[in-house]
Amino acid sequence: MKINIKNAPMMIKTFSFILGLMLSFTSLAGSVQVLDPNVSFQAVHRIGKHIVASGTNGGIYQSTDNGQHWNKITGPENSLGLQFRDIQLLSNGGLIVMSAGEGDTSRIYRTDDGKNWQLQIEGTRASTFYDCMHFVNDQQGWLYGDSDQDGLFILATVDGGSHWNRQDLVVAAQVGEGGFASSGTCLNKGHDNNIYIGTGNALIPRVFIQKDQNWQSLDTPFQGGEAAGVFSVQQAEQWLYIFGGSLKENQNPAKVQRFNLKTKLWSSLPEVPLNGAVYGSGLINKGNKIIVLAANPEGVSLWQEGSKSWTILSKNNIWSLACDDQFGCVGVGKDGLVENFTFR
Repeated sequence: MKINIKNAPMMIKTFSFILGLMLSFTSLAGSVQVLDPNVSFQAVHRIGKHIVASGTNGGIYQSTDNGQHWNKITGPENSLGLQFRDIQLLSNGGLIVMSAGEGDTSRIYRTDDGKNWQLQIEGTRASTFYDCMHFVNDQQGWLYGDSDQDGLFILATVDGGSHWNRQDLVVAAQVGEGGFASSGTCLNKGHDNNIYIGTGNALIPRVFIQKDQNWQSLDTPFQGGEAAGVFSVQQAEQWLYIFGGSLKENQNPAKVQRFNLKTKLWSSLPEVPLNGAVYGSGLINKGNKIIVLAANPEGVSLWQEGSKSWTILSKNNIWSLACDDQFGCVGVGKDGLVENFTFR
């Protein structure tokens, strides 16, 4: 599901900060960079210090030193008009990008040498719209898109993306049900190795869970309706975290809830100091506690187990987050913005 980018009021120059937090760690150091004002970043992924980000105008950038320095990657041929709304590094050094758009502008490309790109799959119908993808290893991957006349659109590959097979789900699609191509995290692998997919734009926002080769559907407490639902999913320990809200009711607080995979009960986190919907999210484990980050065009906020409220980390326009327990989190967003958060 497409999300329009709103114009930012001003450019943000590079700066650094240190913010003390009343949490189990002493401080948080961060830095902000503008890589390319002509590329609004919509997705970011990392393996340790190696980070890649992608977005509008076919923009792809990478850093190999935890976001201190970046260089532009030449993307696939004739891709300058595409919006790369998901990106993923592979453990073999390869890189995969997903463009979102109507029909054949929804595509997945792969490179294993950083230079030569192969088109893996593209939309074949006018109704096609890719939302998120995730590869669990170099060969096995998943792709989620808006539902079409054949129902829920979930594809899988076991040969690195050369061939894709549509998944046969017993559960029918709701009218209009789809995903949100806002951060590349509406489809995610959990720490438990299960696959989680968040949906919206339907009467009941849901999470689809692939476990032991079987799919199951989980209704969520989120508000349904047009442009509302689950935008991002994360899983750690016994918790499944869902992030979202409503783009139409953007004067209301965004939503974050979590589902206990053992007790099968939902619980709300404190009210998020972001309005509309959470676009992107991230989790890190610091001091044996899960730290939750949520981001959207109003900024980035943080919550930790036991806290009664969220801490505002940034008021910059951030769409997507990627976190590492050792190296911290990086956020990317509007007008080439990259923001690093390092927990000490």
